[in-house]
Amino acid sequence: MKKALKVLLNDLDKVAEEFDEVTDTDVREQMRDAIEKAVLDPVRGYKLPSAFGMFEPEGDAQVRAVLAKFIAAAKAEAKAAGLKTRADRLRAFQNIDVESRAGNFYDDYFGHDDSLDEPEPPTPPKRKS
Repeated sequence: MKKALKVLLNDLDKVAEEFDEVTDTDVREQMRDAIEKAVLDPVRGYKLPSAFGMFEPEGDAQVRAVLAKFIAAAKAEAKAAGLKTRADRLRAFQNIDVESRAGNFYDDYFGHDDSLDEPEPPTPPKRKS
């Protein structure tokens, strides 16, 4: 997913040149939700929304186009790399080694999901029959 992520970050940098609200909390959360439902933990039949909280419809259209491009590429890369679980796809998406030309990382546009940092719940002991 590294290649798709790099393109996504560069594309969002271009959007930010005209629409700096792309890094606003509301927009970030809506973009993150779309990535979650389309790539990380896919929801059957999920369709990208037309609006992401941008101030102008053109901003929403640009964000939607950038995300649609990423989703198609990320799904293909994840499948080719054998990323079968949400955790695998999330690790690939939150790759701190991928930086845009402008010096931005995934968390600049999507925040950080710390669910992988939480310890796994202990497995209950097996009962003797």
